[in-house]
Amino acid sequence: MNNNNLAAYYILDLDRTLFNTEKAMDVMRGVVALHDSNLASALAQRFEEYTLLGESFSVRDFIIENVGEEEMAKIEVKYHEVGLQQDLLHDGATELLAYIRAKDNTELGILTYGSPQGQTMKINAATGLEGIPFLVTSETFKGALIASWRQDDDLYHLPEELGGFITDSIVFVDDKPFSFKGLPIDIVGYLVDSGYDAGIQNIPVNVTIVKSLNEVITLEKARLA
Repeated sequence: MNNNNLAAYYILDLDRTLFNTEKAMDVMRGVVALHDSNLASALAQRFEEYTLLGESFSVRDFIIENVGEEEMAKIEVKYHEVGLQQDLLHDGATELLAYIRAKDNTELGILTYGSPQGQTMKINAATGLEGIPFLVTSETFKGALIASWRQDDDLYHLPEELGGFITDSIVFVDDKPFSFKGLPIDIVGYLVDSGYDAGIQNIPVNVTIVKSLNEVITLEKARLA
């Protein structure tokens, strides 16, 4: 455990927040097409179906179901190679990461829902996310998960996967309204508008809807001025 108390910790979602999931899918579809064009088409269709439902789709698990672990390993190597040659981050992600990193006594980490191996594959293929600690969770209500990190000293004790830091100030950025369920009132939340609005009427009062990550930077500068 890192016992140095932080001034603030930024918790950032991956898919459709930092990570351009749609562009990354196009990359993966192209890589899979080199192996099997029919599988590439089926992958794209399944991804679209899950996206319309607002549900997470494990690309890696789907491919493994069709070709097995050995072939998936080859596909993953190529995906990593091609992904690193492109910008798979959303607009404003690079600027937001730089803004946070420039702040004194402040750290950041990625909290993402999904398949551990699948989410790790995405992070490793995205230039700009290297070195950022991350936690893959099966808890859809991330706000409640974050709340569970608050201990009797009224401080948040981050899990080891996110650096094990201690802080009384957390900023949480995500693109799904339900991710904020259970979020403590003392945490600053930003809901990035990704077009998924189911449950948006129930977001906590301490969560602000933004159009982009650049807007997060603007609002944070104003909040901390």
